[in-house]
Amino acid sequence: MTTPFHLSSELDPPAKRAIVATALELFSMHGVDGVNIRDIAAGAGFTNPAIFRHFASKEALAQALFDRCYAALAHSLTAEPAMALQDRLIACVALIKAAPQAVHFVLENLRRYWSTLPEAQRALPLPARMRLLVEAEQAAGRISASADPGLAAILLLGALGQVARLALFDELPDPAEHFAQSLWTLLFRGLEN
Repeated sequence: MTTPFHLSSELDPPAKRAIVATALELFSMHGVDGVNIRDIAAGAGFTNPAIFRHFASKEALAQALFDRCYAALAHSLTAEPAMALQDRLIACVALIKAAPQAVHFVLENLRRYWSTLPEAQRALPLPARMRLLVEAEQAAGRISASADPGLAAILLLGALGQVARLALFDELPDPAEHFAQSLWTLLFRGLEN
């Protein structure tokens, strides 16, 4: 499975890439506790020992997958710093449509794996990143300066979580860009100048 999230390195052996893709699919649909090593091995077309060549345990695989997905999601929120928040929302919805399992997996497992993230990732969590984006929009005059940036960040992240759930179950309306534009209008009508 190739996604914009680049969950595996091109240097990873094909078996590891297949294991990571299968684990993400299974974890996002059944939760980490609802999946065992045999499920992942069978889905990837390998034996249990093949997984243990790459990951010490199912929990180590889930943690590594969370780290990769979280880093990719955080990067997508801060890449291209000059991008307007409205355009970033449209790009995020397109990214979610392309990789709904990754976003859903992160959102469903934040509590479980947050403390295992590297300190650099924990230093600026997703809500803080989103708040900075909202504040930049306020400074540029595209969102009312009187709007609470923390509340706007929470609304936006919550909406993106629901978009990920819609995409995961293939219920995201097409075209995704039009849906994102409608979402922006709905969420930020009262926040725009």
